[in-house]
Amino acid sequence: MASEMTGYLPIQSDNATFPLAEVMDVLPFPVVLLEAEDKFIWLNHAGEHFFKSSLSILAGTSLDRLIAPDSQVFSLIRRARQSGSSVEDKSVTFIGPRIGLKGASIQLVPFSLPHYAAPVILMTLQERTGAEQLATQQNFKGAALSMSRMSALLAHEIKNPLAGIKGAAQLLEMEIPEAQQELSHMIVSEADRITSLLQRIENLSSDAPVRFETVNIHEVLDHCLKITAASFGRHLEIKRSYDPSLPDIQADRELLVQCFINLFKNASEATAEGDHLSVQTSYSLTRYVTTENSRKLIHLPLQIAIADSGKGVPDDLQAHIFEPFVSGKSNGSGLGLAMVASVIADHGGAIAMQSTPQGSVFTLNLPITQSYIEANAAGERKR
Repeated sequence: MASEMTGYLPIQSDNATFPLAEVMDVLPFPVVLLEAEDKFIWLNHAGEHFFKSSLSILAGTSLDRLIAPDSQVFSLIRRARQSGSSVEDKSVTFIGPRIGLKGASIQLVPFSLPHYAAPVILMTLQERTGAEQLATQQNFKGAALSMSRMSALLAHEIKNPLAGIKGAAQLLEMEIPEAQQELSHMIVSEADRITSLLQRIENLSSDAPVRFETVNIHEVLDHCLKITAASFGRHLEIKRSYDPSLPDIQADRELLVQCFINLFKNASEATAEGDHLSVQTSYSLTRYVTTENSRKLIHLPLQIAIADSGKGVPDDLQAHIFEPFVSGKSNGSGLGLAMVASVIADHGGAIAMQSTPQGSVFTLNLPITQSYIEANAAGERKR
């Protein structure tokens, strides 16, 4: 396989012809070629070290023999194939019995190759160091601190006009037909929720604890999507793809509502009439995130992927999108996504973003209770 590749992938120079395989073999990071069924065509020496196997063994082997079949890597590969353009993610976890657990950034480029009917995928990886992952966590903590300072100044001033909005909605309820009162009920309910959040925001500087309770994540998502469809997201086609096996989680419902409303509003502002917003939930026991000194593993099996078909996030902002006061909108405050990062960090979770000119995907991972994991494992053993 290596000699075959050397024969038809040359790099031309003024003085000689160098086989591309030999050039890529000296690169210090893994380079992998995958054919249509995600089978290995070729990988360089760094790739052999990463996957802890040789080219002669891996050639023709499917990638799902080495890593978990439900890994996010496969969804990224599908997206690259379907879009026909490069896909990148700065935080991907590889888990498998042979390779163990490794964190990496990944870039996938589809292109045509002689002797292959369908486009192949060029996959390059950069393993993440403990320092990089710690820096990511520190960004979230910094976002939370900045948010608390700024929000405490704004919360008190917002309460007065909010009380007026609620009062006006209550007066309208007495004048409009009962069939139309659902929207006025929603205004009153949301005004109460925002007032409660503002009260808590004013107390953020005193490090008020998150109020955990049993929460059904689908109920929270449906509530937020209903608000979206009735207000700022009326132009969107909303799609749901829920995993019915998801367990309830321990979370602060009001903070999660605020988190999802911010993400849905961002999606609505980046999209036009006829664009779509899709929300997908999934569960995987093999999802872990490495933090601190790369030795501490956090189990985050519950995943929520929020995707839109909008204009995407500018390249120069993507690495800083969760930092306070960073915004791609001319009138944006840059506080919404910082608040989202803060809420997810407070729940022990992780958030990442993937964006192209064809749209953006925000991926949130949350923990579940140990008792559910143990009960689920016991059920599997009984089968």
